[in-house]
Parts: sequence; structure tokens; C-alpha cells
Amino acid sequence: MLHQGLSSVTRGGTALLLAAVLAGCADSDSDGDPADSPSPSTAEATSATTVDASTLDGASYSSTSVEGAELVEGTTIEVGFEDDTMSVNAGCNTMFGPFEVDGTTITWTSEPAATMMMCDPDLVEQDRWLTEFFRAGVDATVEGDALTLQAGGVTIELEPDTPDDLTSLLGRTWTAVGTVSDGAVSRLPVDTRRPRLDVGADGLSRLFTGCRSGRVTVHVEETALVFSNVTLQRGRCTGPARRTERAVLALLDGASDNAELHDHLLVVTKGGEGLFFEVR
Repeated sequence: MLHQGLSSVTRGGTALLLAAVLAGCADSDSDGDPADSPSPSTAEATSATTVDASTLDGASYSSTSVEGAELVEGTTIEVGFEDDTMSVNAGCNTMFGPFEVDGTTITWTSEPAATMMMCDPDLVEQDRWLTEFFRAGVDATVEGDALTLQAGGVTIELEPDTPDDLTSLLGRTWTAVGTVSDGAVSRLPVDTRRPRLDVGADGLSRLFTGCRSGRVTVHVEETALVFSNVTLQRGRCTGPARRTERAVLALLDGASDNAELHDHLLVVTKGGEGLFFEVR
């Protein structure tokens, strides 16, 4: 997969443009007939016509309805925006990549990266369809907190999600799918194994750095994750595996600057560096 110039999750919260409501009124003459001037008009609501990337930053949405396409049973479409990164998931792999907003159109600006889980064929096809849907560009409108996406005869209605409680990370497996450096997120090298944390319910965790195995302790402190007591097997790492291990160990040293989780997507940063995880 080509290098993806993505941005890390470093801020939470979002401000969405609200629709403006325009109302008209008309005078009537004493007989109840409309006056000559002005002519009557009815109240008219207009949706925001400009969606700026900054208004979406930190927001995460889940679909409430889809028209013009049929989702695989039991799945929903999840769309998240963090800095310059848009991520999309519909029950299988997560696609993520840099995006731009041009007027009301949201588009991935390059081929999105994706996690590489094995899925049923119908979910694989759904991932393919969604990738094409967003890559071609979708028209976005906001009304209140709701986001509507339209393209190619398909309309997706979405409502905002709230970030998951970080304590829900305990007892789960975190698999790194990208590294964060100077605000840009890149896919891990294809010739390296993925770093992983098998986090126990008590925070005691098995660690694989992409090269060596070990242990680490994880604590949750409000919006931060605190890592301590890292131990590793002896051995030597070279090439891409060594660089990946360095990124892992730099993060797993004390408290993170920020950690944000939306459903199964987690980005943890410290000093401008960090990791992008898929959590299961």
C-alpha cells in the first residue's frame, strides 16, 4: 500500500454548522384576501451548503438509515474525522486516508489504507463499495447534529457517536496498523509483523513490538493511557522491524499526551509520535 499522509488524533470534540431558518410573512387586507404587496411565503429551512474540514474534526458518526443500497445484515456504517484523516468501517476492515472538503463534497485525496482482516465475501464487497463511494466524492449536508451523505443515488443518514470510555480498552487486543510521526500517519511496512498488545482486564499485558515479545502494564487516567514496566526478550532487530519497534517503545514509556477511541479505532500520541490501533 502506498504511503498515506494522514494525521493523528490529537483533539476531541466537534463544531458543526447549523442550518439557517428563513421565514416569510404576508399581510392580508380587511376582507381576508392577500394584499397586493408583499406576496405570502411559507417558512423555509435551508441546510448548510458549506462543510469545512475543521467543523468535522474530532467527529464520529454512525449510520441510522441507508437508501439506494442494502447493507449486510447487522452492520452499520461508521465514519470518523480526525485532523486530515477520514476513516470508514462497516463491520469488517477499516479504511482510512487523507481527505478534503470542496464546498459540500467530501473526497479521499488518495488511495485509502485499510486493515487486513479476513471477512465473509459479502463484507469484503461492502468494503469495496464503500471505498469507491467515498473515493468518488460524496455530497455532505448538516442539519443540527445529523450528517447526510449522498452520491450515485445512495443517501446515508448518520448521527454523532460519543467517544468510547478508555476503560473499555482493558481486556482487549490492540493491533497497530499505522505509525504517527510529525502529525502524519503511515501504514506499517509490508515486510514487518504488526505490533500488538494483548491487554488484560487488570492492565497487565502481553506485548509484541513487531520484532520481540515482552510485557507492559497499561493504566487509564481520564483521557490518557499510562504505560509502565516494559520488559522484552533478548534479541536484535534490524531494518524495518527495528524502526517499528522504536516507534512502539517510544510510545510505551509513561503517560500519553492523548488517546482517543471511537468504537474499535484508537490513536495514541506522545510528543508528536504515536500509533494507530485497531482494537478487538
